[in-house]
Order: sequence, then structure tokens, then C-alpha cells
Amino acid sequence: MNIVTRKFLFRFFILSALAALLACSAENDKNFLGSAVVDCRTYDVATTAQGRVMALFTDEGHPVAKGELTAVIDTVPLVLQKQEILADMEELGASIASQEAQNKSTESDVSGAEREFNRAEELEKTGSGTEQQRDLLGTQLQSTELRLSSMRGQKTALIRKNKELQARLDQVDDQIRCCYVAAPSSGVVLTRYRNVGEIVAPANPIFNIGEFDTLYADFFVPQTKLASLKFGDAVRIRLDNQSPTAREPARFVPAVITWIGSEAEFSPKNIQTRQSRNELVFRIRATIPNSDGSLKRGLPVEVWR
Repeated sequence: MNIVTRKFLFRFFILSALAALLACSAENDKNFLGSAVVDCRTYDVATTAQGRVMALFTDEGHPVAKGELTAVIDTVPLVLQKQEILADMEELGASIASQEAQNKSTESDVSGAEREFNRAEELEKTGSGTEQQRDLLGTQLQSTELRLSSMRGQKTALIRKNKELQARLDQVDDQIRCCYVAAPSSGVVLTRYRNVGEIVAPANPIFNIGEFDTLYADFFVPQTKLASLKFGDAVRIRLDNQSPTAREPARFVPAVITWIGSEAEFSPKNIQTRQSRNELVFRIRATIPNSDGSLKRGLPVEVWR
């Protein structure tokens, strides 16, 4: 093989390698969608009760299950309120029972007065009785009926007051239940805001919990790529901390597009796209299953087709 042939073959191999490299780069540019940072859905664990933190059953970095007891707020003031309400309800119940007995007695008086009045009317018709007697018995009947109506009104007022006490009792019971603070979702405790002995107010968070079984990554694409993406599309998440080598290829994790922004935005500074940063882009969210727990919040990744 002469020198000319060798030079020709060398140039041919170089050009072939460059062509393959350019083709690979073009393919990569086509499949690359954007860079992102992994994030998770978070929950503030709070209570509507107010009082002193008596116990905490978890801490930062610990996993919790949905409905798991995480903290207890002092219930003594509420229990005392409940006992006071129960005492008032017991006293009111005795008053209602006494009023019912009086009502029955008055109802009997009304029945007797009505019978006497009817008898006086019959006697007057036969001439054995006088109009004066009938009017007197009629007045007594009317007075007894008015007294019965008033007593029934008193009983109604007592029953209404008993319902108000029952509503207060239900409210106190609900506040007592709120003193036992449960996790609203399964996840990992990200932040603990309170310590045992501190006072918490309603809606003040005690813990912050993050879901780690399913994470998401928001990335940005230019308008030219938006038409090729839709809800439910499968994408791949490439971990940025993996360097692709012959022995250790880049690791990809499957994901699904679950949200696409309806309005264009300017490229945020912390997101690198492979085009001009001055272009308008659309935010897209990819949801990532994380059953093995390999993905972490804040992990930089790339999104690929």
C-alpha cells in the first residue's frame, strides 16, 4: 500500500467518524427536551387546635405513613370544657324532665276544664245552668290553655338550649381529635418546626412532609417543540450525576408528561435550554415514579424523549 492510498484511507476514516459524530449529536439534540431539578409534593402538618406540644413521634428524615400519629397537643383545657358542658347538659336534662311532668299535669287540667265547660254548655241549653257559670268555666279553660302553651314554649326553649350545648360538645370533641395530629400523606419528614413544650396556634405547621414515591421535574421547551408533546407522553429522565462512559452508561428513568403550561414564559435563569435564553418557552411537568427511592429532591436531571 503506497503513501497516497494510506492518506486517502486515513482521510476517509476521519470523515466517517465526523459524520457519525454529527449524526449522533443531531439525534441527541432531537431527543433532548430540557434540564430540570427533581421536586416533590409537600404537605404542612398542622392542627386547628391551640396549645402546648406534649409529644412528637417523628423527626426530620424519618418516613411516615398516611394517618400516622406525629404529634399530640395538650388536651387538658378542652377536656375541662367538655366536663363543664356535660354538667350543664345533665342539669338541663333534669329541667326538661321536670318541665315535661308539669306539662302533662297542665294538659290534664286543660282536659278537666274542657269537660266542665262542655257540661256547663249542656246544662245551659236545658235550662239547668246559667250563662254566668258557663262564662266562668270558659275563662278558666282559656287560662289553663294559655298556661299550657307557655309551658310548652319553655320546654321548647330548654330543648333548643340542649341542642346548643350538644353542638358545643361536638365542637370540643372535634378540637380534642385535632390535638392528635396525623400525617396527611405518606412521605418523609423534611422539616420539623416545633419542639416539645412550645405553643402552637391553629394552622401553624409542626412538620413538613414530602412525598417521595412519586416525584416530578418541571422543564421548559421552546414553542417549536411544544406541538410534538402531549399529555401522557412517555419521556426519560437522565440523571445528571451519571457520566456516560463505555463501562458506565448514563442512567435513564421512565416518566410521563402530566402537565403542560398554557401560557408562554421567559426562560428562567436556573434552567439551561439549548437555544437562545431570550426565547419564550412553555413549562412542562414530567411525573417520575420513585419506587426504589433513588431520586432525591433537588437532584439535577435532563429530560429526554
